Amino acid sequence: MSDRPSPSLLSRLWHTLFRIPRKAPAPTNAAAGRDTNAARPAEQDDDQDSYLSVLTELPGMRMPAWSPQADGQDSVLNPVADEAYRKRCAQHLYDRYAERIYPGMLPPMLYAIGVLELLLDEDGHIQDMNWMREPAQAQEVPPQIEALVQAAAPFPAPQHLRHGEVMVSYTETWLWDASGKFQLHTLSEGQQ
Repeated sequence: MSDRPSPSLLSRLWHTLFRIPRKAPAPTNAAAGRDTNAARPAEQDDDQDSYLSVLTELPGMRMPAWSPQADGQDSVLNPVADEAYRKRCAQHLYDRYAERIYPGMLPPMLYAIGVLELLLDEDGHIQDMNWMREPAQAQEVPPQIEALVQAAAPFPAPQHLRHGEVMVSYTETWLWDASGKFQLHTLSEGQQ
């Protein structure tokens, strides 16, 4: 399995988080009445807009309507709200699996470390899961973590979605001990 997220996941995140407007099709050379470098392939174009024009939507998903004045907010993400939401989600998992949380400081050598990204809708339901760093040496751990996450759904509803946004990304690092107990990096007590 690749460590890179799928292109469709990146596309959805890009459009959801940054509210990118749809690019209007460029006029053809004949319509423009001038001869430009039409033979240049699209993949050589370093312009960000050309990259955005090849991104795709997921069927059945609402894409946010982009407006620079949407509710008077700019397009800069709010890291304080993101950190607070990450803590709420981590606490949700801790409350759900109190008996599975490793007490105190973790040992110096962990059995597995994995980074899992969840795409959550406005109600906290899981839309997609993506391993950003899967623990390759412990093949039994990722399915266990996925089962824990699925059983803990729905997560707290995100309060910091802006007008038109439909999903939020919650990324967590799972620190897994050989005993099967874990801590989440967001609420971890550290290592010895």
